[in-house]
Amino acid sequence: MGDGAPGHDGVNSLRLSTDRLCSGDWRRLGSNDLAALFAPEVVEFLPMGFQGQRTETDQRNFLAELSQQAEVLALFDASGQGVGLLILSHANPGSPERHLGYLLAQHVWGQGLATGLIAALQDLFRCSDVILSGRVMLGNTASARALQQAGFLSEDNGDEVFYRWSGAARS
Repeated sequence: MGDGAPGHDGVNSLRLSTDRLCSGDWRRLGSNDLAALFAPEVVEFLPMGFQGQRTETDQRNFLAELSQQAEVLALFDASGQGVGLLILSHANPGSPERHLGYLLAQHVWGQGLATGLIAALQDLFRCSDVILSGRVMLGNTASARALQQAGFLSEDNGDEVFYRWSGAARS
């Protein structure tokens, strides 16, 4: 598969790595990893479904449901600790546009991991017809800055900003 679409058995086919992160099955995340990823300050600027997932069971059920609609990958550091999630979904069936979402545990904020993750995605999709897009809520300045620095074009949309990057537009 390789296009980042979930397999027929719900297993992710996309593999991604940076100099400090590697992707893997979200089901490998431990309870402490999940607690850090669903902490209120981490999910503050994410879509409403991410808030209120307080128990490990709720978190796992939410990710299982999400993985039926999108590619959901855990992000692990060099020690094997789960430090993030990457979510890629298709805007519409058959569309080359992929909605990009990611979150990182608060203890790794400010270390350039989002920048590296975005660069790895761009490398993966460069010279393809894939368009990466994402919405960033006003106030989430770190994510906005990471996308802007990566060359995503922005469009203000009220309480959030819509970002897009085209793999075909880059050589």
